[in-house]
Amino acid sequence: MACLLIAACVSTSTGPSGGPRGLRASEHIEEAHSHDELARHRFAGNEEDGGPWVRHWDTASENEQAAAVHRSQAAALRAAYEQACRGRTAAQASISPFDRYAIGGTATAGTVVFYLDASAGPADRWVADIECHRAWMMLAPEDDEADPLDLPGLVIDAKGDRNGITVSIEARDPDVAGELHKRAAHLLERRHEMR
Repeated sequence: MACLLIAACVSTSTGPSGGPRGLRASEHIEEAHSHDELARHRFAGNEEDGGPWVRHWDTASENEQAAAVHRSQAAALRAAYEQACRGRTAAQASISPFDRYAIGGTATAGTVVFYLDASAGPADRWVADIECHRAWMMLAPEDDEADPLDLPGLVIDAKGDRNGITVSIEARDPDVAGELHKRAAHLLERRHEMR
């Protein structure tokens, strides 16, 4: 009987898997709520004098700590967004700079090169647009599986002049390189259809 009670208390849920860069803010909040619920449902048993006894391990404090960690991580993602996107609306932040300005691109092993219209600059504004968009994606309710900027471990190099900007994106992880190529091709196809 005790085995059945203990087994019933074990959760088999692995929780949300998150996007390529980890859990989004909303997923951290969902995980916090899940840990809050586990903390509220503590299994308790009593030892009987002279008869069978029951011992339990109350993991509520672990669940409370896990919930606090998830809330903290969600708050950190919101703070990163607020800092990166000062002066921009959510509608502006939600549009990738590549969706706005890409006019072409090519792919090589592990690298994608985008050619952007000169209006994407100047350099500081363009970098700020990328930082803001990446921060916004971590607050978005779901992954944008077509956005190359929503991948981990990217190295981005850009150079530009009054004629345009060339952006090279390299994936440090070879396993991410294939996904980078796929997303870049999708983005360029979408841009071509919009013209």
